[in-house]
Amino acid sequence: MSTVLLTGANGFVAATTLKKLLERGHTVVGTVRSESKTTFLREQFKAAVDSDKLKFAIVDDITVPGAFDAVLRSYQFDVVSHTSSPFHYNISDIDKELLQPAVQGTIGILDSVHRVAPSVKRVVVTSSFASVVDRSQGTRPGKVYTEADWNPTNREEGLKDIGSGYFASKTLAEQAAWDFVKEKNPSFTLTTLCPPMVFGPPEQEVPSLAKLNTSNLDIYDIFNGTSDPRYGVWIWVDVRDLAEAHILAMDAAVAANQRYIISQGNYSPQMFVDYIWKHYPERAAAKGIKRHTPGKYYPDEGVYGVDASKSINDLGMKYTPIEDMLRDTLKSFEDLEAEGK
Repeated sequence: MSTVLLTGANGFVAATTLKKLLERGHTVVGTVRSESKTTFLREQFKAAVDSDKLKFAIVDDITVPGAFDAVLRSYQFDVVSHTSSPFHYNISDIDKELLQPAVQGTIGILDSVHRVAPSVKRVVVTSSFASVVDRSQGTRPGKVYTEADWNPTNREEGLKDIGSGYFASKTLAEQAAWDFVKEKNPSFTLTTLCPPMVFGPPEQEVPSLAKLNTSNLDIYDIFNGTSDPRYGVWIWVDVRDLAEAHILAMDAAVAANQRYIISQGNYSPQMFVDYIWKHYPERAAAKGIKRHTPGKYYPDEGVYGVDASKSINDLGMKYTPIEDMLRDTLKSFEDLEAEGK
C-alpha cells in the first residue's frame, strides 16, 4: 500500500478520490486551505482518521514557492495526487485567481517534490480536456480529439474573459508541468489526466445545493426547474471513474510520463432533461421543467468526439454509462434536499 499526498482534499474530484484510496487501504495525507475545511472530512472518514490512515495538512496558498515543502518533509510519500485547481466562474481577477493558482500550484508542487521528497515515484496531476480542445474551432463535426491534441491558447488570450481564462489556465499549467519534467529530469514520473465535464454524486461537503460544484449544478439546476440546459463541452466522465483513473495511474508502469483523456464519450444536457422526465415525471411537471427537444442531443451537423482508448488499454479503465451516473447523482440530490440543503 502507498502513502499518498492528495492536494485540495475537500474538492469534488479529490473527495471521491480520497474515498477510493482509503477503501483500497492506502494511507492519505490531504491538503486543505484551512483547518475548518477538514471538519466534514474528519466526520465522513472517522474510522480512517482514528486509525491514522487519514491525516491533514494546511497549505493555505498553493501559489507560494515552497508551499508544499513542510508536508512533503513530514512523511515518506510514494505518490502525489494533485487535484487542487479552481473551476468556478466567480472570478474578478483572471490572472490572480485562475492563471496563477493553476500554473504556480502545479509547478510549485513538482518543484517541492523534486527538492525535498526523493521517495515520491509518481505524480498524478488532474489537468483537463480544456488543455486538449481547440475552442476556436467550435463544435468541429467529425474531429476526434486524442492525447496528441493541444489547446492552442496562450496567456494573452486567457486574459480576455473568464471562459478563456479557465481554458488557458489548464493548458498553461499542464504545459508547464511537462516542461518541468523535461528540464529537470526529476526522479519521479508524471502522469496527467485530462477529463472533460465531470459529473456524479458529490462526496465533498455540500453546505447547500446552491453551492454544489459547478458541473453538478448543470444537472441540479435542471432538476430544480431553475435553469434551462447549459451547453458547452460535448464530452463527459463520471467523477468515480476519474477517481479510479487517479488510483490506476499511481501504479501503472506504462503510465509513466503519459497523458490520458479520461472520458466516457459524448453527452448532451438534453439527456439530463429526458432522464428527469422519464424517471421523475411528477417532479418535472411540478417544477415546470421544459422538455425542450426530447431525443435531439446534438446540432444537425454533429459535434466533435474523443478517443479514450489509451486510458482503457493502458490503465484498464471501464467507464460508467450516463444513465447510471444520473440515477446515482439525482438520488444524492434528493438526499441533500431531504436534509434541508
